[in-house]
Amino acid sequence: MESHNPRAYRPDIDGLRAVAVLGVLAFHAFPGALPGGFAGVDVFFVISGFLISGIILEDLRERSFSFAEFYRRRARRLFPALVVVLLASLAVGWLVLLPHEFAQQGRHVAAGAAFLSNIVFWREAGYFDTAAELKPLLHLWSLGVEEQYYLVWPLALLLFRRRAGRTLLLIVTLAAGSFAANVWLTAHKPVAGFYLPMGRLWEFLAGSLLAYFVHHGRALQRWSEAKATAGAVLMLGSFAILSGSRAFPGWWALLPVAGAVLTIWAGPSAWINRKLLCRPTLVWVGVISYPLYLWHWPVLVYGRIVHGGEPPAAVRLALCALSVLLAWLTYALVEKKIRFATLPSIRRLSVPGLTASVTAIGAVGFLALRGIVGPLSAASPLACEISAAYGDWEYHGDLVIPGDTGRAVVLFGDSHMQHYWPRIQKLADEHVAPMHTIILRTAGGCAPVPGIEQQGSHCAPFVDETLQIARRPEVETVVIAASWVGFLERAGRYYRVGDPEQKPLKLLTPESEWVLERFQSALAGLVAAGKKVVIVLSSPRGSVLSPASLVRREGMVLELRGAPSPLPRAQLSKLTHRIDNRLRRIAEAVGATIVDPAEWLCTKTECPGTDARGRPLYRDATHLRASTVRERFPGLDRFVYAGEIVRAAGRMP
Repeated sequence: MESHNPRAYRPDIDGLRAVAVLGVLAFHAFPGALPGGFAGVDVFFVISGFLISGIILEDLRERSFSFAEFYRRRARRLFPALVVVLLASLAVGWLVLLPHEFAQQGRHVAAGAAFLSNIVFWREAGYFDTAAELKPLLHLWSLGVEEQYYLVWPLALLLFRRRAGRTLLLIVTLAAGSFAANVWLTAHKPVAGFYLPMGRLWEFLAGSLLAYFVHHGRALQRWSEAKATAGAVLMLGSFAILSGSRAFPGWWALLPVAGAVLTIWAGPSAWINRKLLCRPTLVWVGVISYPLYLWHWPVLVYGRIVHGGEPPAAVRLALCALSVLLAWLTYALVEKKIRFATLPSIRRLSVPGLTASVTAIGAVGFLALRGIVGPLSAASPLACEISAAYGDWEYHGDLVIPGDTGRAVVLFGDSHMQHYWPRIQKLADEHVAPMHTIILRTAGGCAPVPGIEQQGSHCAPFVDETLQIARRPEVETVVIAASWVGFLERAGRYYRVGDPEQKPLKLLTPESEWVLERFQSALAGLVAAGKKVVIVLSSPRGSVLSPASLVRREGMVLELRGAPSPLPRAQLSKLTHRIDNRLRRIAEAVGATIVDPAEWLCTKTECPGTDARGRPLYRDATHLRASTVRERFPGLDRFVYAGEIVRAAGRMP
């Protein structure tokens, strides 16, 4: 590499930034065209590790390093564009979001201002989490990881500054430990592996290691063309072959990380770096890459929110162009004037002013989270009721409620067993008759069917363990409820336990008949052991049942509709009859009992999505509200109480 001065400007690194941000932008706007473009974030991590470590090492050698100055530079670099984007996101959200959506947006604004977004998104992740493509500030997770690296790495280098060998050992040891954590977390706790810094630190340290060798003049200067070519192949190859279906980061992250290291290592004289990465257009995109990264995701997400789904390709292309324009304006009018200010007064006041601005925005986000600051829609009672429906969920984890009969009932299933829980809890609280011990065993998204596994999940051990519990002598009844239609829809994500190829299943076909035959065999075994088995069929579902059907967005205006037409029973039957009829045959064959939720939630001809006052009965298109179940669904009462007590209250007329 031609220069050991880490402050020497390298336009090829700006070009590399452009490749990274354009990969991310293409993936987010057109994921099918560039399925691995998200790996551009990993390229950014390597660049940050290389540049920051080089600067710190040089300052330490010159004995001019200052924590205060380091963080002042970071503030001038990161805060200006962040302030603008957070403000804009709050403003648009105030116009187009419902109260519960704006409260979540407030949480994300506060987390973004505190550089804790990765921690917040990790904690939010779950079966009922808002879809990633509808979180306008989701991309700030990477900024959180980067800032957490900035907090610890300067101190670590300072402590090990006196002996180069110790610094090298520190980098290698931490990188190896972080990479090992990354591989383990990706395999066992993939959400944590994606968001948490311990599984990402090695990506920064890969750049730090290169900076160390460059700083000490130990980086080989030969084979620049080979390094640049290999780097380009690895990076672009990762953009092409990676996808959301692969366990990432894990081992796969080596592709973009190694590609970025090799490209930087090749130096600015390598042909690819000199002729391609240094092209003026790429360098310009690289210069605005940070504000472009900040702008593109909220622009695309609000496009989806306003459009009510994925916009057409032409609209997404226009949104990408808008992101570039906003990024350039932010850089030229805000970031550049603050970051490169020459007037001493501006430079002196910029950091305190920026810090105060970020703090104030974070405070507004916190007030929004607490409901003290609300969106425009909060003035509408119906909007507030719709938001309440989304949050009307009372399952807080599996548990055992002791009874007084010496017998037990196992409630087994996925989230469609969870949504019946408020009724069970009500029965336990009232306790108007002797009750069995209640054993709740559920896992969101896991079909209660043995012998199969879902990609990226651990459903099979849960199912096997629950069936073992169901065989215990004290268990009298086993009630099984699931999103059976959803099981069919997600069948391609399931594979046979033990299949090394994880070949996707196609349910209700001859080649996959063994799946439901095995389910029938498991139920037959329970019945033979003296258990009463109950199968709860699919609950009503459909977009007209969702609270979202009451909302329409036109441009920057949120409109509330009247109650939609109920879901016709004939339409529901068309959706559920294949799997429900198969379950009825299984029940008849083994001697199980069938419960059809539609008998309580629908009339003979239709299934309403709202009550007589226009309030939603569902929290989404498939799950019932807690309040609805508590008052309107006595279908499982007789299996909880001892004897044959059946409550008629709440049955639909």
